[in-house]
Amino acid sequence: MRFTSSVYKELVVHDLGVTFRDGEAEVSDKATVEALRALPAELGVRTASARPRKSTEQQ
Repeated sequence: MRFTSSVYKELVVHDLGVTFRDGEAEVSDKATVEALRALPAELGVRTASARPRKSTEQQ
C-alpha cells in the first residue's frame, strides 16, 4: 500500500522502519499499515488512494 506525507516529504518513522522519499512510501506489512494510519494528523500521512473528504456544506 502506498502512503503519502504532504507535510514532511522525507519523513522517517524509525519505530516502523518506514522512510518517505519525495513524500511517498510503499508499505506491505499489515501491522505497519495500521500503525501509519494511526499517526497524528499533523504529520500529513495518509494512504495515497484516499480521497479527500466531501464537504458537507451545500453550495
